[in-house]
Amino acid sequence: MSHVHVCLVSEQPIPNLTTVLQFKPDRVVLLKTKEMEEKARFLAEVLKKKQYDVEAELIDAYDINNVIKVSESLINKCGDCEVSLNITGGTKIGTLGTFQVFYTSGKMIFYVDTKDNKILQLYPENEQKEMPIEVNISIADYLAVYGFQIDTYVKDDSYIYERKELTDYLANTVTSRQHIIPAINNALHKYNEKSPLPVSVKLPKDEKLFKLFGLLKGVKQKDGSKIEIHSHNSLMYLKGFWFEEYVYMIAKSLNPDDIKLNVKGKWITRGQYHPKNEFDVMLSKKNRLFYISCKTANPDRKEEGGEEGVGKEFLYELVSLSDRALGLFGRRMLVSARQVNDPAVRERSKILKVDLVDGKNIATLKENLRQWLTE
Repeated sequence: MSHVHVCLVSEQPIPNLTTVLQFKPDRVVLLKTKEMEEKARFLAEVLKKKQYDVEAELIDAYDINNVIKVSESLINKCGDCEVSLNITGGTKIGTLGTFQVFYTSGKMIFYVDTKDNKILQLYPENEQKEMPIEVNISIADYLAVYGFQIDTYVKDDSYIYERKELTDYLANTVTSRQHIIPAINNALHKYNEKSPLPVSVKLPKDEKLFKLFGLLKGVKQKDGSKIEIHSHNSLMYLKGFWFEEYVYMIAKSLNPDDIKLNVKGKWITRGQYHPKNEFDVMLSKKNRLFYISCKTANPDRKEEGGEEGVGKEFLYELVSLSDRALGLFGRRMLVSARQVNDPAVRERSKILKVDLVDGKNIATLKENLRQWLTE
């Protein structure tokens, strides 16, 4: 018997994607309002790439008679098919109208509890049950249903582990030799991936650090306290990518369902211009997306005339990206290698619901991340 699965499209597409991937229906029908046409398009594109037969029906978000009429027509057209409804999304009118029709027709009705990672079968009453969500939505699919297309990310992370000892040492200086990270930042702040090479800079004397620089390709020690950098990759690593790699390795050790480093891509719009964005570390666990923004710059530095440190801008950048990409149950965190001392910035992070790990707390980052992924 053919299975037709009906979903109410809303601002939160993950519950719809969840039931389709778990139930594997023969056909998917997306009930969309005019306001949700773009969301329905993103969701349909992801499902079609997975070889699902998808169609969309337009409903009036605030006309219950229209919703009932469309729902009844759907069920009648299905004939002897098995028909089910995911009631998780939609407007109140859409939810009420579809529920009424599917309930009176004796069809299966489901609700997705993303927070507790389970699907509830609400009807028929004698078949009510809870079932664990058994599918893992990839980061690429998660972002795609929100309209973000990944272009690049770190696919082969072997080079990251080859220089892990240096990365770990730099992270340890956050608590034991706090002057080193600011000194490296100050020495390299004017250089970027397009700067002419080699770059020669003077750094604080640290015998072990200079020995570990040998793990970097194209970095040579000069005159005791100077290094000469012949590689843009090593230059950008020392400017701050080392910290992203450190956070990535710790997060990966916690065995998330999916994890990606340095995710770059674009937002898909109807026009020719597609805004680009970059995510430092993204991971997923039980179909929830977690985003970590990593910073080594001084968060307490104040712009001219400013009252709060630039950590405020770190927060706004993080919130702007995560509001668009994470959905209702996503989590976001700012990890700063340097202490955030500005009380206004710390209070703002609480108001904006951004988890913060900074300075000496980097020493317990693994424990913080483990708890964060299970809250």
